[in-house]
Amino acid sequence: MRTLACTTLVCSLLLACSGDGNMATTQASKTADPTADSDSSSDPSNVTASNPTSDGTQTSGTTQTPGTTDAAEGSTTAPTTAGPDTDAMSTGSSSTGTTGGDTNLMTKYGAPCTTDDDCIKLLGPGGLCLTDILGVYNLPGGYCSTDCDFPDQQQTYIPMAPDCKLGADCIGLMGFFEGCTFPCTDSSQCQRDGYECRQMPEISNPADPTYCLMTEDNKI
Repeated sequence: MRTLACTTLVCSLLLACSGDGNMATTQASKTADPTADSDSSSDPSNVTASNPTSDGTQTSGTTQTPGTTDAAEGSTTAPTTAGPDTDAMSTGSSSTGTTGGDTNLMTKYGAPCTTDDDCIKLLGPGGLCLTDILGVYNLPGGYCSTDCDFPDQQQTYIPMAPDCKLGADCIGLMGFFEGCTFPCTDSSQCQRDGYECRQMPEISNPADPTYCLMTEDNKI
């Protein structure tokens, strides 16, 4: 009886050990690597964002931060237009004074006068009313001018002389007669009785310009 009981117990233990070993093997195969299936899902870097499109479909891709637009690229610079040079228009010059055959060049320099004040009103300080040239030629009706200076007796005119006004020339001869006036090209520019477009008589050089001066019949 004891022998039978021991035999039964031994068999039961063997069966139990055999069952535990199979169960451990099965369990080990199921739990061999718990991270194998979850690596792809647990790593957030492998998650692909999906974005809906206007037609309802899903598109995947990396979301990009929209860039900024440089406002300067769209800016518009308004063009500027240069106006006329008012300084150049405010004064006359010997080059512009001779244009136009019927332009009167005797409204300031060469204007009629009886006193210096008449010329100061036209030419400013320094205006002079001349009545003759060296007592050789009369200047009928008076002749407005201003003084100027020659550096030597070789010159008989200085174009656009710095000590003349309005871009006028200095004409004459050092130590004798020196005055300012505008050059002319035609007697129609000398619109006063007793005057014509001519070179300064007696003292001018052959290549000198012509000016609105007294006619030869005004020689004393």
